[in-house]
Amino acid sequence: MKLSTYIQKFPRSERAKVRRAIASACGVSEVAVRHWANGTRRPPAERWAGIQSATKGAVTPRDLRPEAFGDRQ
Repeated sequence: MKLSTYIQKFPRSERAKVRRAIASACGVSEVAVRHWANGTRRPPAERWAGIQSATKGAVTPRDLRPEAFGDRQ
């Protein structure tokens, strides 16, 4: 699942809290997570595990960067 899809599953009032939780797990700011979710930046490989952990496996490294795993879009 895409990171943006995961975040949008939550009510609008809770989305900032979700982004903050992901940011905390990754050691980055909420703004960084917002950039990753809206596609203006891509999460670096060293953050993939934190994202997967914070989303309880709903967003995997393959979802974040399919080309890194040989998948074409």
